[in-house]
Amino acid sequence: MKSKLEIMKQTVDTVSDPPLITKNRKKIAQQIRTFGRKNEDGSVSTHKMEMGEGSGKYKYQVNPTIFPNKDSSWTDLEGKGMEAYNEAKKRGEVFGFKNKRRAEKFAHGSWKKGQDRIEAMKKFRNNEK
Repeated sequence: MKSKLEIMKQTVDTVSDPPLITKNRKKIAQQIRTFGRKNEDGSVSTHKMEMGEGSGKYKYQVNPTIFPNKDSSWTDLEGKGMEAYNEAKKRGEVFGFKNKRRAEKFAHGSWKKGQDRIEAMKKFRNNEK
């Protein structure tokens, strides 16, 4: 079985600046965080993704806005745009997409598994209305 690092090396578009994760995005998103942060409403979050636009082949980019620290605390950059993007870039956690809709769905949780994915996509569809 390949390590997370080996998988990530194979799935990163190193030509882009920053290097973007462009293959096996769901698998990588599920594996880059081993624990979650408890939210005020009692739910648990591991990523809290947001989408932005760049340039080049992978114009649409998605990155997490919360980041785990070595001491098990979290850095919350939700709503801070470029600050969150730069932190994700530094950690190698920026996902690249050619298609805007796919990027939007990914940012809303299409990478999740099971019931969490179903609920995230239901919320995404309701937000579109």
